[in-house]
Amino acid sequence: MDPEKESVESLSHYQMAMAHRKQKELKDNKYKDKSKKRLSNILSTKIKTSFIGSISACENNLGFLWGHGKDESELTENELAMKEIWENIRAKILDNGNSQLRAAINELNHYSISWDRYQLDISIQEKEGNEETE
Repeated sequence: MDPEKESVESLSHYQMAMAHRKQKELKDNKYKDKSKKRLSNILSTKIKTSFIGSISACENNLGFLWGHGKDESELTENELAMKEIWENIRAKILDNGNSQLRAAINELNHYSISWDRYQLDISIQEKEGNEETE
């Protein structure tokens, strides 16, 4: 007799149920880890988009103050001073944004997360007059 088959047959009902329960628990834990990682990636992207988008809006609307888009050699004294101020502000926005992003991700690690996935229910209705006649 096959040794693998023999060991399966020698397991009691209780042992098989426990093995099934452990396998299900491992699968559930793996799914929760994947769900947490998915949520972490989504939140990370959204938070980064918010502070990078803010920087971009400032550059697009106020960049003329520091000669945004100009070559460094073409900048006036005033634009150079404003550029230095802007680069300090930009660095603080990025530092704060990245710090808050790390804090949010660390906070997620304290939770058990399970993604409910998207679900679509489609109902099927028969058309009237579509019934077969004998």
